[in-house]
Amino acid sequence: MARTIWAPGILFILGSKTKVTGLENIEKGKHYILFSNHLSYLDIPALFKVIPLNLHFIAKKELRKSPFIGWYMRATGMIFIDRSNSIEASKSLTEAVQLIKEGKTVLIFPEGTVSANGEVQRFKKGGFNIAMESGIEILPVSIKGTNSIWPTTSNTKFKKGTVRINIGKPISMDGRDYNELNEIAVTVQNKVIALRQLNG
Repeated sequence: MARTIWAPGILFILGSKTKVTGLENIEKGKHYILFSNHLSYLDIPALFKVIPLNLHFIAKKELRKSPFIGWYMRATGMIFIDRSNSIEASKSLTEAVQLIKEGKTVLIFPEGTVSANGEVQRFKKGGFNIAMESGIEILPVSIKGTNSIWPTTSNTKFKKGTVRINIGKPISMDGRDYNELNEIAVTVQNKVIALRQLNG
């Protein structure tokens, strides 16, 4: 329902379109951990619309109160993380690993928050711990244009526009260990930056 009704409905209301490349990199019947840059509350419905998988995701607890997005997240049991509470944050990450082991695809915004200037910010390691523990392939994804349509500075001022999403080739975690987390985070960050540049 999220992919076919909720997400397209939000984009329709905002008068916005989506363009996507790289769908051939998603293998039917598999599940992944998606790592995407983060620009706007609109990122979530845009990704839900174009990714042909049932997505679960980890989001900061503040999104609970966000209109449209927060309501949906509470209703569908998405994972909220409180970064100010290390015990609760660790519990949320454990829940995410369990979802993945049950065959779910999880979406993570590794920057930790929306980018203030629209550029890809440093990827934090937390999400990559999940990838390492679950052993599931990482799918790098870039998103562009959502911050122009729905700026995070306002929940009332919207503009029409086009969201461009590029999906990269999966990155295997086979043979990787926890000592390589920084390297993996940088690799995925650079992949996302390169994907964004495909749109100019």
